[in-house]
Formats: sequence, structure tokens, C-alpha cells
Amino acid sequence: MPYYGDPALLLRAVESVRGLKDTDWRLTIVEDVHPQGARTEGEIAGLGDDRIRYLRNPENLGVARNTFKCLRLAEREHLVLMDYDDVMLPNYGTAVRDLFARAPHAVIAQPGVEVIDEDDRPYLPLPDRIKAMVGPVNRDVELSGERAAASLLRGNWTYAPAVCYRLEAARQLQFRPETATNTHDLARLVDLMMLGGSLAVGSEIAFRYRRHRQSNSSTEARSGERFAQERRYYRKIAGELREHGWRRAERTAKARLFSRFNALAQLPGAVRQRQGAAVKALVGHVVG
Repeated sequence: MPYYGDPALLLRAVESVRGLKDTDWRLTIVEDVHPQGARTEGEIAGLGDDRIRYLRNPENLGVARNTFKCLRLAEREHLVLMDYDDVMLPNYGTAVRDLFARAPHAVIAQPGVEVIDEDDRPYLPLPDRIKAMVGPVNRDVELSGERAAASLLRGNWTYAPAVCYRLEAARQLQFRPETATNTHDLARLVDLMMLGGSLAVGSEIAFRYRRHRQSNSSTEARSGERFAQERRYYRKIAGELREHGWRRAERTAKARLFSRFNALAQLPGAVRQRQGAAVKALVGHVVG
């Protein structure tokens, strides 16, 4: 669990892990030098649960690098890179176990996901409505190979914190510097498909993903920074897909269709706030 944020949400997430039924788990929290880190570490220690360990980075790594560090710290057969503000439902472990049992060749499993806001209320903004349109969210299906890669690159419909990995496969992943902020989750999934894995998706709701009404990703999107990074990733992965012989997925990466739609959706807000540089960047991403 990479952590930098609201300690109250972290404690809620930890309690949800402790509430898992019929699941043998260990939890490692990796704090990325949060100002209240020492106090939070004390609160976690006060739980008296030896299944939980709390680590603090010597320097701030940022979201992507800290998440990758968490991957490298994993020791068990299966791994979840859960965000500090999300909630596991008690059936998460059993839902994932059933998915892997039904899809024995899968290296990734995602059970059904419910989206909530800051107050734990159901929330379905535009990004999540799009996810439901472009992918098999909350449905039973297994995807692999070029079909899976193209589907993910068209629009990343997964909820990364809800995904469970087979550690043996995840260990093969390398950190991609070009995915420093918001494309690292997508890059992991596409890389695993290129390594020969498959993705099992389930319909049983077992995870609550928190969508903040005001978030860092939406701020970056409005400023255009997010999309510059997305362009770099899509260009690079398109070349790798061509070398891999996956021409359909390559074309999907070059088109980056839903990335363009997302930029278009940010334009009205940037225009209303008279953010000239952001408007220019967003238009460039849409038509470039």
C-alpha cells in the first residue's frame, strides 16, 4: 500500500484489509515521507497486528516509483497494490481466489468494483461511465494477448488498486520512467499482456474505489501536464507493439482515442477559467 495522504482514510483502508474473510494476508504500508508519518506509524503500531508492517522512504519517490517499490517488496504468491484511500470488502480475497481458479492461466484478476466519493457514497462521474462503456467492468470475462492490449490502450477500463497480480509474473516487470505519474498502471497491464499473460475480470463486487471530486489527476489533466505524459507513453508503446507484431494494438496506441476524448472533456473548464496555456495544450492533444 503506497501511502501519502489523509491518515484517516489510510486507517479506514487498513481496517478494511483486516476485515477480509477466509483470506491469509500480509500488509506492507510504504509511506512516501508524509509530514504526519511518525504519528500515523504510531497509530498503525497501536493496532497490535503483526500482519502489518510500516515502512518509511528516506526520500519522496512520487506515486509511480513508490508503487513500483511496493511491488518489489511483495513476498507472497499474490499481490495487490491497493491505494491508501480505497476499501476492500470482506469477500475480496475469496472473489479473487475464485477468479484465478476459473482462469488458471491468468496473471491478473480484477473482481467487481463499486465507485464511491469522499463520503463513501456511490459516485459515477464521466470517467467511470466511460470505463463501463469501453471495457468489461463488473462482468465475467478473460482477455489475453493483442486483444487485451488493444482494449486497455483504447481506454484503461481497469481499477488498478483493485487488481490482484500473480507475483511470479509481476516480478518480470521493469519500471518505465516515461510513466512517472498517471500511465504507470496501464503500462503494467499492457507489459504483462505482452509477456504472455491474461486478465480475468469478475462480476462479484468486492472492492470500493474512491473517486475524489477534486484530485491531483484532474488538476494535471486541466493543466495539460497529464496528456503530455500520455503522448510520450503511447508513442513509445506503439513502437514496441510494432516490434512485437501486434499491429492492431499499435494502431490503437497511435490513435489514443479516449485520451483525446478526455482532453476534450477538460476544455470547457479550462476555457471558463481562462487558462490560456492549458487550452492550448488540450487542443494540441486533441488534434495532434
